[in-house]
Amino acid sequence: MQSKKKWFVVFILLAALAGAAFYFLYFIRTPAYALNEARVALQQHDSAKFSRYVDVPSVMDNAFEDIIKAESKINNDNVFSNPFALGILHMLKPSVVDLMTQEALDKIAAKPDNAPKQTVDPVPDAMKRNLERHISIQNLTVKDLKLSKHEGETAKATLVLHNNELDKDFIAELLMQQNDKGDWQIKKISNLADFIVQLDAAKRAKQALLNKPVMDRLNKALQATSERLTLNKDSNKIGSEEKATLTATIMAKNMSNVAINRMYYDVTVLNDKGEQLYSYPEHYQGSIAPGQAVELTTSKKLNSMLPDDQKLMNLDITKETVKIQVTYIAFDNGEVISPKGLIE
Repeated sequence: MQSKKKWFVVFILLAALAGAAFYFLYFIRTPAYALNEARVALQQHDSAKFSRYVDVPSVMDNAFEDIIKAESKINNDNVFSNPFALGILHMLKPSVVDLMTQEALDKIAAKPDNAPKQTVDPVPDAMKRNLERHISIQNLTVKDLKLSKHEGETAKATLVLHNNELDKDFIAELLMQQNDKGDWQIKKISNLADFIVQLDAAKRAKQALLNKPVMDRLNKALQATSERLTLNKDSNKIGSEEKATLTATIMAKNMSNVAINRMYYDVTVLNDKGEQLYSYPEHYQGSIAPGQAVELTTSKKLNSMLPDDQKLMNLDITKETVKIQVTYIAFDNGEVISPKGLIE
């Protein structure tokens, strides 16, 4: 009887050892384990441990391209079609990626803002700041993180992020791969470009809602309509470069009971479907008395070396329409009507 008890204890010990072996030999080599360790490292501000399970340079390298793609889509400006701009971006990319990587690791390590910093080239640093502007990390909190797919040497994880300022959830899809050491690492945010575009749209939607009362006041204070739109090409052509002047004649009427002395407005060219083809800001400084209507002429220089300019220069401009949106008005009595800027 005593012998049976001893064998039973031995069996329990062996089972425990087998479970421990399974944990160390299998589970620590799974993407689920890597995700959990990355989360713990983030909570503990352990940048070294975080780097073991998140390939930060790879994430930032892919993010560089995706952020530019998103910015091009948001601004309706395909920078990838401009060889000159693309060349500059690729030249600056290594420096910018290094800066983004180092700053990310510093934030994870919770280094104080007054900690000594290395001197950096102002051009890559300025570009890095502009890229980071699209995602305000301080407004995002992790709501959920789970493994969604695991096939062979790749895995996918779903990260649910909550934007506190917008009070809205967004999903980031993480691509994971196993490195030479057997550790699973997050290598890329697969849907980053779409994530940024969705985030920007949500910001603009909320900003439009917040600014609706202000925009209503602007539209009531000044009535702006387009009279004529012309495009005159410059006869002096240099090689393949062509220049032209886009002219919009606008009738602006002060609908308020106070004189207007300054205003800003956007001139937007639309196609027959109401889609934006081109847009540029303009301003006026003078005096428009209450009830007075004045004719304003705006001119925009176009150059065929710029893709959007070239597209506009190839159109029959007489078939397109123009939308005028007033964005700022200053009155003689010191009152100013101006919408708030886009939520960061």
